[in-house]
Amino acid sequence: MSAATEGATRVYRRPMPSGWWTRRAHYFWYIVREFTALPMAVWLLWFLVEIQRAQNGPKGYYPHSSTGFVIFSVIVLLFALYHSVTFLSLAGVILHFRVLDRPIPSRLIVLSQFGLWLVASAVVAFVLVYFGR
Repeated sequence: MSAATEGATRVYRRPMPSGWWTRRAHYFWYIVREFTALPMAVWLLWFLVEIQRAQNGPKGYYPHSSTGFVIFSVIVLLFALYHSVTFLSLAGVILHFRVLDRPIPSRLIVLSQFGLWLVASAVVAFVLVYFGR
């Protein structure tokens, strides 16, 4: 063996078929969850453009009310809800708390996360309705 081949290490790359994520339902839903971030990012960029357009005041602003935009917004809302539910469902696995040297059950942690989400949604809804008048 030469000195060049002794120091070089070879890394084994296991071949991965392109449809690996379609073989198991768990993998499929994981990829779907990761994909949901893309339409949400597009919608948020569109929302930033709308905010920029709204600076002209109520006389110069005409919001998108096309059927395509409404359908896209509903689909993105469903993606956002799916993304949020799957994330908050993992809170019991990720977060570990102890109270008086006793661990808090993961189910309680998950329920508290969903409860906080509900409270935050109610506060945002109240603020939007109250100040939207």
